[in-house]
Amino acid sequence: MSGVTGKIMAMAVAKCNTWGTPASVTKGVYFNDDGGLQLKPAYVDDISFGQAFLGPADVGDIASPDLTWSTRNRYEDSGQLLMKAEVIGSPNAAVISTSATGQTTSWKHVIDLAPNIDGLAITAAIDRFLYVDEVISAKVYGFSVTNGDGGVMDLSFKVMGAKSTNTSTTNTRSTVNGSTFPALRANRIFRKHGVLRMNANTAGSLLAADAIQIAESASFEVVRPQDAPNVYGQDYVIEPADNGFPTFTFNVTYSRMTTTSANSLFTALSSAGPMKADWVFSGAFINSTDRWTEMYQFPYLELQDFKTPTQGAQQVKPQAQFMAKFAPTSPNGMPFINPFRLTLTLQNSIAAF
Repeated sequence: MSGVTGKIMAMAVAKCNTWGTPASVTKGVYFNDDGGLQLKPAYVDDISFGQAFLGPADVGDIASPDLTWSTRNRYEDSGQLLMKAEVIGSPNAAVISTSATGQTTSWKHVIDLAPNIDGLAITAAIDRFLYVDEVISAKVYGFSVTNGDGGVMDLSFKVMGAKSTNTSTTNTRSTVNGSTFPALRANRIFRKHGVLRMNANTAGSLLAADAIQIAESASFEVVRPQDAPNVYGQDYVIEPADNGFPTFTFNVTYSRMTTTSANSLFTALSSAGPMKADWVFSGAFINSTDRWTEMYQFPYLELQDFKTPTQGAQQVKPQAQFMAKFAPTSPNGMPFINPFRLTLTLQNSIAAF
């Protein structure tokens, strides 16, 4: 008899309205693995003297699972949209981007950064074929977009859960597998789809001439520090809450050391000269006007680290690390001052929450 493999498993998520009360999952997701999810109860022994050996233990607190779930970044993916919105925290209602007779309508989804993500959580469930592993509640407190093998863009989420169970009556095998899963093919986001534009914060709106075509790789990471204590009356943590300033880190590695990728950045580093940027990925056409699009906008990027590593006779490839900050004023072409904004153009109108 063959054993259970990942090929026959499935995973889905849903917005959780009350911490500790699981929601019925509806949005299928494709993750590379389960992030090491397991139930970790604390076994409490009596270590007093007067006994020769340890006696039976009691079960105490359940350790909060702190997981990283990784996958391919995709244009049309309601599960990813939900989890990104949980981290960013303030999705606007989707609006029609382009609509014409006889053509597919495109929808624009703008997700603005909220001051905190208190009150936002998900339920996740994995059909492991022999049973369903359910994370009754989880806080998505970070995500990152990075370059993967073959030029694909990878996506990972930081997740802090309450506890897992395999005896849920809310999410069963039929619930998980009845969820709506995204298309696998022709939906992935690649580096070749992307354009990175950058100029001074005080300069004019970003134009085609501001594209950094020699950027070899770029990555963006969002982390919101969370506090998740154990409390009286239950064996799992209360809902994690913001516990520190969130960080928004944008890294760029240039393929060649040139005047653009060296002198100007060195000057910016020594003078704390702020930049602004947008990072846009454009896929296939939805209609004659709009493509599937994922766009990150940064009104105020502060260059905090700049390196030009040299080894032998190899090409010198500058590396820059920027921190997205709250802008004093909105720069040209970006009518907002929060550290970043995510805008998606999709074929479907998807409610993030």
